[in-house]
Amino acid sequence: MNNLIYASIKPGIVRAFLVAAAVITLFIYTDAAVFQIEAPGFNIIQLKQDLQYHHDRIAEILAIEYNDTVHVVIANSIQRFNRALSAEFPDWGAAAAIKSKNLIVIKSPMHFKVGKSLNELLGHELGHLMLGRAAENRWLPRWFEEGFCQLVSGEWRLTNDIRITRAVWGSGLIPLKALEHVNQFGGAKASLAYAQSYLAVSSLVQELGIEFIPDFLEKYRESSDVYSAFLNATGYKYTEWDDVWQKKTSKKYKLVLFVFESSFFFPALAILFILLYIMKRYQVWKKKKRWELEEKYKGYDQQDSSA
Repeated sequence: MNNLIYASIKPGIVRAFLVAAAVITLFIYTDAAVFQIEAPGFNIIQLKQDLQYHHDRIAEILAIEYNDTVHVVIANSIQRFNRALSAEFPDWGAAAAIKSKNLIVIKSPMHFKVGKSLNELLGHELGHLMLGRAAENRWLPRWFEEGFCQLVSGEWRLTNDIRITRAVWGSGLIPLKALEHVNQFGGAKASLAYAQSYLAVSSLVQELGIEFIPDFLEKYRESSDVYSAFLNATGYKYTEWDDVWQKKTSKKYKLVLFVFESSFFFPALAILFILLYIMKRYQVWKKKKRWELEEKYKGYDQQDSSA
């Protein structure tokens, strides 16, 4: 009798288990992005892990789900790079994201001097795709988009501080609205534009917290008006904030010494070492004099005691 009961319910249990497993499997699959990668000479498994890491961080920051299939091409020749993009691209560019195709195209660091790690480039370009999704493919200011992507991929170096300092002491910073045409800039001006983009977004995050980003994007989705969304999320009028940021940044970087200018750095470093050497010699001389005085007074003490 027990065997009959077991036999009658066992298929049902198996079917229920299989259905539940299928549902769980489907949920896991649809809750994560799928990465299809063409990358000659690279470890595909490692690249997928790097992309998944960036995906999870960006999704958390933006407060979105992103489960698309993303195609990644790491090109080992300029011909493959251009063929994958099928569009004009500035010579100084190292990578691009085509939102309409969920496509990331990167010049291979094995074959090109891109100035960034492959991991940084992956995070940056994935940031473009996911930010586009968060904005429901609406237009975003170029400085905001590039600044966000650099922020999430961790792209900041001392050379960027030097670049900003030179601009502040020289020809001045570029108005943020002019960054819409960054692809038409030369390499040096484009580098300055990207550095400014990072600082602009970073300054907002420092002042308002990282939560301001999803808040701004949510308001943008609701109103379809980027300027009112910016005002409601930050408390600043868009055009006025650009002026405020320019003044704050210029004031901050005018306090940074231009000692890092390459023409002045090494002579200044030599002078610093000479000064340190002189100070060290002076300290040794003072210590020697103190010892001599101590010995002298000790001699007086011994004479007094003997007397």
